Amino acid sequence: MRINIGYIPSMISTKKIDELRHARRFGIGRLLLLARRDFVSRLAARMEGSGEGMQSSLPGSNLLPFIDLEGTRSSELARRVGISKQAVAKAIKELEDAGLVIRLEDEVDGRAFLVSFSEAGLEYLLRIHEAIDAVEQEYEELIGAGEMKRLRQALSTIAYEGD
Repeated sequence: MRINIGYIPSMISTKKIDELRHARRFGIGRLLLLARRDFVSRLAARMEGSGEGMQSSLPGSNLLPFIDLEGTRSSELARRVGISKQAVAKAIKELEDAGLVIRLEDEVDGRAFLVSFSEAGLEYLLRIHEAIDAVEQEYEELIGAGEMKRLRQALSTIAYEGD
């Protein structure tokens, strides 16, 4: 069976297909995913350019943005990231092995523990945030300071007030 890649069923109007094409290209979900991909790519290039690896190959690295500087319970990390507690436990172990985090006893709940950054983890975060600042500067040069401020405000509203 030969598949024609350019085939679009004729029962659907051209207008509907054009609307669908536009929605897929400019839908907020897709734009956010593409923007994230661009951000991660620019960040990785900056980190590699500085001689610092990104740790992106480390499976647990997706937890790093969700760990509070004061420490975060593993159950809270699972909720924030949207993955199972078992997956978080595995990722924490990988981050521990890489020397980026440590486990601390939770003084409030003796059964729980807090995941906190090690000294090396904090140093790594500082280097990442230097690169993030540079990427944000690139975006500001691309869209302008006013648009960058509005973008940050809009994303903050969605991220922190949308629950």
